Amino acid sequence: MNRLRMNSSSSLAGKILRVDLGSKRIFTEHTDKYARKFIGGRAINSFILLNEMNPETKWSYPENMLIFGVGCLAGTLAPGACRVSVDTKNAFNNGKGSANFGGHFGPELKYAGFDHVIITGKAEKPVYLWIYDGNAELRDAGAIWGKTTYETEAVLRRELGDDRVEVASIGPAGENRVRGSSIISDCAKAAGGSGVGCIMGDKKLKAIAVRGHGAIKVADPERFMNSVNTALAKVEASPFSKGWRKGSVEGRFLPESPVWNLYACPRNAQDEYWPPEKRTKLVGMESGVPGYKKRMMACFACPIGCMPFSEIEEGKYKGTKGLGYWINSVWYSVRFDVDDPAASLKFHLLANQLGLDGDMAATVISWAFECYEKGLLTRKDTDGLELEWGNADAMIRMVEKLAYREGIGDLLADGVKEASRKVSKGSEAFAIHMKGQDSVDPYRAAKGFGFAVATSPVAGRHLRGAVSNPEVTGPKDLSWSPDDYKNIPEAVFWQAQTKEIEDLAGLCVYVGTWSGAHALEVSDYAELISSAMGIDVVEEELMMIGRRSINLEKAFNALHTGFDRKDDYPPGRFWKEPITSGPFAGVKCDREKWDEMLDRFYELQGWDKRTGLQTKKVLTELGMEDVAQRLEKAGKLI
Repeated sequence: MNRLRMNSSSSLAGKILRVDLGSKRIFTEHTDKYARKFIGGRAINSFILLNEMNPETKWSYPENMLIFGVGCLAGTLAPGACRVSVDTKNAFNNGKGSANFGGHFGPELKYAGFDHVIITGKAEKPVYLWIYDGNAELRDAGAIWGKTTYETEAVLRRELGDDRVEVASIGPAGENRVRGSSIISDCAKAAGGSGVGCIMGDKKLKAIAVRGHGAIKVADPERFMNSVNTALAKVEASPFSKGWRKGSVEGRFLPESPVWNLYACPRNAQDEYWPPEKRTKLVGMESGVPGYKKRMMACFACPIGCMPFSEIEEGKYKGTKGLGYWINSVWYSVRFDVDDPAASLKFHLLANQLGLDGDMAATVISWAFECYEKGLLTRKDTDGLELEWGNADAMIRMVEKLAYREGIGDLLADGVKEASRKVSKGSEAFAIHMKGQDSVDPYRAAKGFGFAVATSPVAGRHLRGAVSNPEVTGPKDLSWSPDDYKNIPEAVFWQAQTKEIEDLAGLCVYVGTWSGAHALEVSDYAELISSAMGIDVVEEELMMIGRRSINLEKAFNALHTGFDRKDDYPPGRFWKEPITSGPFAGVKCDREKWDEMLDRFYELQGWDKRTGLQTKKVLTELGMEDVAQRLEKAGKLI
C-alpha cells in the first residue's frame, strides 16, 4: 500500500494509547506507521479493527475493541476541525460499528498527547479512564455509575479540580446495555449509532476524562494559515451559515421548506408527509422549538456556531434546558405525530442525559406505538401507558423506560428487529431496520438519501453518502434530483468518499460537502492536510484514500458478517406501502430501479454486481493486496 511522505512536524499528536481493562495494562505506540497509510481518524480506526479483530469475536466479547480516533486536523485552526470517530463491532449485527462526535474532546485528547485510544477487555467493576499530559490511569467509577451524562461530566470536573477537563461518558442506557446507547461529550455531542455506548457499558467503562496542556504543530505554518483563511472565507460566504447561527434548525429546516415533502416519516413511517400547520407549530421560529433558544454556541474551531442552548421556562416541562436540536430531533417527534415543541425538545435533551441514540429510541418506540395501534400490544403490555399517536407524555415516558430497561423498555432495549421477533404477530412487517440496526430515515421519496442509508457500511446511517439537495450535497457537476433515480449512484459514490475524507481529517460536515453547500471542497481539504502534515496530497489522492477507507469497512463486514447484495435493499414497508398523502402520494420504492442503482453503484466501486462483494481487481488498484489476500482466504473475494 502506498505510503505518504510525512513531515516530522505534522499536525498529529504522535501517539496511540492502548488500554486493556481486564489486565489494566496501559501502553503506547507511535501513530506514524498508520498515518503514512491512512492519515488519521476513522480510516486508521478501521485499519486497526480489520487487522487485529478475529471474525469470531462478538460485540460483547472482551476482545472487542472500542477505538476513539481524532482527525488529523483536529486541534488546529482549520474550520470545524474537532471531530472524533468511535469504531468497534456493531452491537446490532457484529459488523462494522462506527459513530462520530464533535465538541472539544478530540482537540483536548491531542493536546494531552494522543491521536487514538484503543480500549479492549472488560473491567471487573466500573472504572473511568483519566488521560492527562501524556499519562493515563484507570480510576474507580463506583460513585458515578448510575448517573446521567450531565451529572458525570460535572462530578468528574469537580473531582479532578479542573473545569477544562473534557469528558466522553455513557448514561444509564449504556450501563444497562441498551443496544442503541450513545456516548455523550459536552452534554450534547453524541456518538450515536452502532451501539457504541452499549459496548462501553458492557466493558464497565463509565467515562474517559481528558486534559492536556500540550500544543499541536503544523508542518508549514504560513501555507497552513493561508489555507485556513481561504477556508474561512468560503464558509462565511455559504448561504447556510447565517441560518445556522439563527438557530433555525440547521439553517434551512423552516416550516415552508420543500424538504418536508421528502423526509418526514410520521407514525413509524406509515407516510412520508406532514401537514404545514404541524410543521409551523413544531419548528416555527416564534412558536416552535427555536423560540426556546437563549443563545447559540459552537464546537472547537467552528466559525458557524449552529448549536442552540435552550430552556423551557413554563409548562409541564419547565426547567428543561440544554444544548442542541437537530434535523433528526425533528424526525423523532414526527414519528409520533407530536407537534408539541416543548415535548420535542424534552425528548432530545432527555435522550442525551440518559445516553440514548435518539434514532434508535424513536424507531423502536414508534414501532411500539404502531403495535398498540394495531392491537398487538395492550395497556397491560405497556405498563398502563396509552401509546397513541400524538401522545407526547407517553413518548417522553417511554424514553425513560427504554434507558432503564423498565417494563416494556426491556422488550425494546435490544432494538426493533429483536423486539418484533419476540412480539411476532406480523409486527416484523413494520419493524424498520437496516442490517439489524434501527433506522429513522426515509426511503420512498428521497431516493438519494435512502439509497445511501441502505448501502452504508455501518447499517442504516445517513451520514455515509446520503444526498438530499443538489445545492447542498453531491458533486457540483452532476445533474440529479432527490426524488428521481437518475444519477443517484454517482452522487452517493462521490459523497461517501468525501465523508471519509472529512472524518479522517476530523472536519465537521457543516463546513464541508455534505450540508455546507460546498462551503469547503476536496481541494480545500487537500491544501489544509498537506500544509498541516507536511505531505503533498492532491484531490485525486485524497479521494483514493477515501475509497480505501470505505473498502476497509466493506472488507470487515465481509469477514465478520454474511452481508452481501441482499442486504442493500430498504426495509419491506417501503416496497409494499406507498406514501399516502402530499405531493408524492402513491410513491414507493421500485425494485427494478433499485437493482439498476445497485448495479451502477457496485460498478463505480469496482465490486461484483451479482454478490456485492469486493473484487481482487479493485483492491489491487487501491493498493490493498493484503486485504485481498485475507478475503480470498476466507472465500469472500471475487
